[in-house]
Amino acid sequence: MLKTVIASLLLVTSAPVAPAVAGPEQVPHVVASNYRGLGDGIGFGQAKAHLCDLAKMFNDLASDPQFRDLEERQVVERIVAQPPPIGPTQQVRDLFSGYVRGYNRYAAAHPGCGARPISEAELYRFNYVSSNEGIFRAYEGIWPSPPKEQKERGSNSIAVGSRGTNGGKGVLLGNPHVPWYGMVSFWHARLTIPGKVDVEGTTLLGIPMVYNGYNRGVAWSATISTAASYSLTKLKLVDRYTYLVDGKPEKMIDRGTHWDTRFGPVTRALRTNPHLTGYELTPLPWTETEAYAVTDNAADRLAAVNSAAGFLEARTTGDLKASLVKHGGTVRTNIVAADKRGKTLYAGIQVVPDVADECVVDREFLRRNSVAIVDGTRSACKPGLLGMDRMPWIESDTYATNSNSSHAFVRADKPLTGLPPVFGNETVMNMRTEFGLNEIPRHLGRYDAATMQKLVLENRNTAAEKYLDKMPCTREECDVLKKWDRRNEIGSVGALLFDRWFAAGGTEAAFDEVVAELGPKIYQPLGENQYLVRDGRKIPLHGGPGSSGVYNLINMDWQKQDVSDGSSFIFAVEYTDKACPTAYTLMAPARPDLYSAKKWQKGALCR
Repeated sequence: MLKTVIASLLLVTSAPVAPAVAGPEQVPHVVASNYRGLGDGIGFGQAKAHLCDLAKMFNDLASDPQFRDLEERQVVERIVAQPPPIGPTQQVRDLFSGYVRGYNRYAAAHPGCGARPISEAELYRFNYVSSNEGIFRAYEGIWPSPPKEQKERGSNSIAVGSRGTNGGKGVLLGNPHVPWYGMVSFWHARLTIPGKVDVEGTTLLGIPMVYNGYNRGVAWSATISTAASYSLTKLKLVDRYTYLVDGKPEKMIDRGTHWDTRFGPVTRALRTNPHLTGYELTPLPWTETEAYAVTDNAADRLAAVNSAAGFLEARTTGDLKASLVKHGGTVRTNIVAADKRGKTLYAGIQVVPDVADECVVDREFLRRNSVAIVDGTRSACKPGLLGMDRMPWIESDTYATNSNSSHAFVRADKPLTGLPPVFGNETVMNMRTEFGLNEIPRHLGRYDAATMQKLVLENRNTAAEKYLDKMPCTREECDVLKKWDRRNEIGSVGALLFDRWFAAGGTEAAFDEVVAELGPKIYQPLGENQYLVRDGRKIPLHGGPGSSGVYNLINMDWQKQDVSDGSSFIFAVEYTDKACPTAYTLMAPARPDLYSAKKWQKGALCR
């Protein structure tokens, strides 16, 4: 008989089980005999914790023009019907069918929030679109109803191997930056199939995969990559709906919601932003003579879900890499990992287009955005899929890191360079990356979980350390910055003023504007302004914006006086000679009070 237990939440589908010992944050423990049962527990547990968010997400998708189009054309169903690596592995099929069963079971027993039963096809469509970066970033120019404003995505991760740690085994810091609420937020749990899987980590809502987690052998964390999974094709038009390929006219296909070509759907705009916020739109003209189509290389396969599902049974960094290679990699995601053997891994193994250099028609666009625009008048220029043997990765016993700069900045002493430009800029790094590459070597030979805990929450302001002394400031209010500790701690006076000033350009005129805007707030500690309210209690928050290079990234929604996104599931894992690693976690959205106090919880894996 299938048995699924969610111990810490007391969700039981068979005999009652005593709850696992837990600290202030109750971590659900899903125990199942197989993957279908594990998916059931994940779906049930996510619904119990986030039913209203999930119900809104699935209901919104039901009326979404992109999803309606996919459903009418049975696009995802045809992919799911194929064997891997195009279609889902049996492991993924079981996780998805179980998730739907568990979610529907909870929703049926707890009506509210407009929750309704979902189908496996809906869940596959959601995961499919989540992995189609190109179509998603061109959405506003393809379908008539644009999505809501997108949140910034990022992350930091550091893996240190045997040559850099206290105990000669691996240590990992995971610091993903995701929205604290709603779609693309985390659910934290321990997942167990006895003898096969025992992992603590997070799944994204609606996605039963662990991109950030650890087990007894290996710990891994995902960061958003600079690599693009898609390209644009510049079409030469004969008339508004006819384009030339190899000198012959071809008609666009009217889908009702959009126009398709042999290169993909035609778009009028693309979200292009090197910081991946998704706010900036680059117009792509559809004129009498030209138009642009999106070729998304992830659109005909389920590579990302297959790859990530394979992580659950990994025991070493080599196992993680093998899953990525076998299933075709992730989509716009790096994996950084450390294991008990003392090995580290950086793997930028992803779905990436193979673009011929002679086909690129806008090299500046490619340099700025890692997105190639190719010549659509030649059929030979349609991008293929880059082979696994041409991917950036490095396995070592020293260290690897990523903070959303390209593969070139994984190690200060051993840069990975010479890769196709669709992987990202090899000469420019962001300030969080700069902080990491300067700071990590200082502790080599001494790394343990405690070192990682301290490093990630030091709240040093990289921009202030680098630029403040050179910035023009002559007003009397500049004394605030002269006395500031150049950190974004709750008690730091000056952090808010500097972050706003630096983001506004750092000029004297910008300083005057920011001082006028903030008024007496410039003299207040950061926590007096950067806070949220839970159950009527004001909780001050440390951390700061990515624009200032604060490693512990926190982006505030100042209108709602709440966190939009940033440090979410922070975890530090140290492997030792013991059967279980030493692990500490902070699930900031679930317990902002613990995050505020920097009060870590012991990992749930060996409770």
